[in-house]
Amino acid sequence: MVIPALFTASGAVTTQQNAITVISNNIANVNTTGFKVSRVHFSEEISNLLNPSSSATSTRGGSNPIEVGTGIRLSDVNTQFSQGSLRNTGLSSDLALSGDGFFVVSSATTDDAGALENPQYTRDGHFMVDSEQNLVAADGSKVMGAFIYDHLTGRIKDVDGYSNITYFTDQTVGPTSSPDYSPNDGLAGNPAAPVAPTHLTITDTNGAAATFNTGNLAEISIRGGVVDQNTSVNTTTNGDLVVSRQSDGKMVFTFDDANAGTAASTFTAAVDTTQQILNNVLSFEMSNTAGDKIQMRLRLEPGVTSIEDVFSNIDYDAGTATSDSVRLLGGAATTQSGSRMTVGDEDLEFLSLSDVRSLSGPVKLPNFFYLQDNNLEVETSNYSIGSDGSLSIFGTSSEELKLGRLFVANFTNPDGLNNAGGNRFVQSSNSGVAAVSVIGGPFDKNAPSFAGTKIVAGALEASNVNIADEFAEMIRFQRGLQANARSISTADEVLQTLINL
Repeated sequence: MVIPALFTASGAVTTQQNAITVISNNIANVNTTGFKVSRVHFSEEISNLLNPSSSATSTRGGSNPIEVGTGIRLSDVNTQFSQGSLRNTGLSSDLALSGDGFFVVSSATTDDAGALENPQYTRDGHFMVDSEQNLVAADGSKVMGAFIYDHLTGRIKDVDGYSNITYFTDQTVGPTSSPDYSPNDGLAGNPAAPVAPTHLTITDTNGAAATFNTGNLAEISIRGGVVDQNTSVNTTTNGDLVVSRQSDGKMVFTFDDANAGTAASTFTAAVDTTQQILNNVLSFEMSNTAGDKIQMRLRLEPGVTSIEDVFSNIDYDAGTATSDSVRLLGGAATTQSGSRMTVGDEDLEFLSLSDVRSLSGPVKLPNFFYLQDNNLEVETSNYSIGSDGSLSIFGTSSEELKLGRLFVANFTNPDGLNNAGGNRFVQSSNSGVAAVSVIGGPFDKNAPSFAGTKIVAGALEASNVNIADEFAEMIRFQRGLQANARSISTADEVLQTLINL
């Protein structure tokens, strides 16, 4: 009977129709921002075994099995996440990803506390700023990031679990209810700003007197366990931090852990201060003779562009081979220790994934930002988004404050993501768990990193649909459908002949 041929051809027609539907969807989205083309793959259906194979004997040779195929089936429709071309839009809130990864957006109901509710992932970076200064997608979904600045309280966020010594800070650090560090304003029991001779020692060798200008500095601290997880700072007996100059003109910072005076306890960093500073948070690695590393961090007041404005008139005397110095005393009442530390932009590259995720929040570009003291507000005149996702806002006098970084996500198997429509994808059981972090930051070892990925502001990623390829595929599937339709009509003619016998 030829009836099986009818069903074989009928199933093939349905499969070819599905393939044409996929191609039609590709063509329909040829101008859709961030759209990723889909490709159809077929496989053969199971065959009917009419006669099994037999092995050779002493009198006869072996025979192959006799099988009749039952048609074709749709085995896979995979999404090709190849890079689409970038086109400039001139709109600063439009963002394009060059490289792997996805932007992370959360539901429009996500509150300002930063809970990452129902995250979705997209390559479509057409964003805008809403009436509440949130960076949102066209449907109101909020773009998510890791924030070092809390716009609700005017305070810099902090994380726990690190050994930290702070020689100077002009803002409260730690939980609002029980802060670990208090501002050096001398009010309500808070320590006073470091002054000589009580809290620091100044040594002059020649020229003008060396000065520590606290008005240009928001924070100076030494942190253990950041760049080197095996290195900690002794917070039981705080060491001194000495600022001096070496013969090549570089400013030298020397930390002596607990003032032990040994090579293993002394960490140094030489800093070139001739470079103009555009980032108000500076992080430097300090190392000892054993190669252990700790981090020194300076948070400058917005608008301050040189370390020389903080530690001024520190000179090197070539004749005597000595230097002026400013020694911040670790044992002074102004020195503060604890396990919580404030977070800077560069810190996001060293923190653990859990710490970075703890800084999660919707991207908000405030109309005003605080100059450390939340009573001093500066109107925001502009903002920028860097290639690493860094969010910066600028005051009317060019003061810059970095708010944090945009989140990006990656998956072990992005082809396994579920398409949620609206240029969005959601995690599935076969995509792998979303590896959410920041560009340049800590990576999930179980998922691909974002190495080579960058964000391009003022641009959008075009669809990666090649219209010529799609029409060629359309013709191929159309001819396949026509051939299978002819198989149906041929089987019908054979049946008609049999009926007429």
